[in-house]
Amino acid sequence: MTDTELFKKLTSGNKKAFDQLFLRYYKNMCRFSLTFVHDTNDSEEVVQKFFVRLWENRKKLEDPEDIKAFLFKSVYYESMKLIRQKNTRKKYLSEYLANFKLTQEEPEDYSTITPYLNKAIQKLPERCRQIFILNKLEGLTQKEIAEYLGISIKTVENQVAIAISKLREEVKPFLHLIPATLLFIIL
Repeated sequence: MTDTELFKKLTSGNKKAFDQLFLRYYKNMCRFSLTFVHDTNDSEEVVQKFFVRLWENRKKLEDPEDIKAFLFKSVYYESMKLIRQKNTRKKYLSEYLANFKLTQEEPEDYSTITPYLNKAIQKLPERCRQIFILNKLEGLTQKEIAEYLGISIKTVENQVAIAISKLREEVKPFLHLIPATLLFIIL
């Protein structure tokens, strides 16, 4: 089946056509994105986001003249978007760190806060807690955790994100007690 035929079927909601287009271009699009983002995980995330967006917006799409060019151009824009986001985060992080000074209001002894954090961490689901502890408290990289536990890096990323989200909710009532430095490191 040609790209044009697959694209027309995709826009009408044909899941198999979407899957075929995905399988046909996924690896090449990841390699293409990698030339810009310079990280395999990021390039895979870019392409996956693009395909999710493609499926979600399938009914609004018009048939492009050149399907392959449309796909790669879209991945290029998605890659640039990720680069801009990362640069913005880096900029604000470096500004924060450059301007950060410990105030006398922040305790140097975190013993009053530790029980709240420990309790919140203990409430996490077992696997989620294990991954969070390995990453944030023991300092292992997501790749090291994935290899150690025999799971994908994406699973590790997702579990860390879930843990952070749940911890934020749990410690919300105690935020006034937790210094920004500790929140920044843990959450």
